[in-house]
Amino acid sequence: MPILKQMMKIVRIKKETHDTTTISLKGEQKLDFKPGQFVMVDLLLEQDGKKVPKRAYSISSSPTKDVLEITVKEMPDGWVSKLLNNVQEGQELMVDGPYGHFIFDSDKMNSLVLLAAGSGIAPFRCFSQYLIDKKLDIKVYFVYSNKKEEDIICHKELVEYGKQLPNMQQVFCLSREEKEGFYYSRIDEALISKIISSHKDSVYFICGPPKMVAGTKKILEDSGIAKEQIKVEVFG
Repeated sequence: MPILKQMMKIVRIKKETHDTTTISLKGEQKLDFKPGQFVMVDLLLEQDGKKVPKRAYSISSSPTKDVLEITVKEMPDGWVSKLLNNVQEGQELMVDGPYGHFIFDSDKMNSLVLLAAGSGIAPFRCFSQYLIDKKLDIKVYFVYSNKKEEDIICHKELVEYGKQLPNMQQVFCLSREEKEGFYYSRIDEALISKIISSHKDSVYFICGPPKMVAGTKKILEDSGIAKEQIKVEVFG
């Protein structure tokens, strides 16, 4: 797909959690992208004589939507993520893309396992919207891990997507809070073994922090899932 670089205006800001914001953007041209791709975002700012660097963000909205959305978690030492969590409607950003190969191809994939942690939910929010809007009959096992319930990004929205997708099974994991209706652990070997028992031929997408991605990928490979079936995207 051709790379498009353009100014995009912030048309909506939604606070998802205490440290995460979804930013809706519109430009003169609609960006043509595939579910799972990312864009480079430039705030066009300087601070203390230094230019604020560009950063890559997964597109968290579906190609079927009129706006392009990114979902940004503020990181402890994240200069850019902190600024993006404090933008204003009407502000303009320079956006270029799409980039990346972490792509859901509905023509070739009929069964998915989506494994996310933290802000790694962004591309899977996109996948879910796309599945609904395209009315795709695809089997999905969706697992999302966070520390506490209050950390779950787009929680109500994701639950609603699950209701609209009869072939989607959802598991929400909490590693530091034991609550009814949640799996009390990170994404671990026991949970993955259960998933593999009924999804051995699925395509596995993993998105999250480096340790989570590496650890989950190793469990899958050690459990006999072929490398060709595993797609990874590292955040942070």
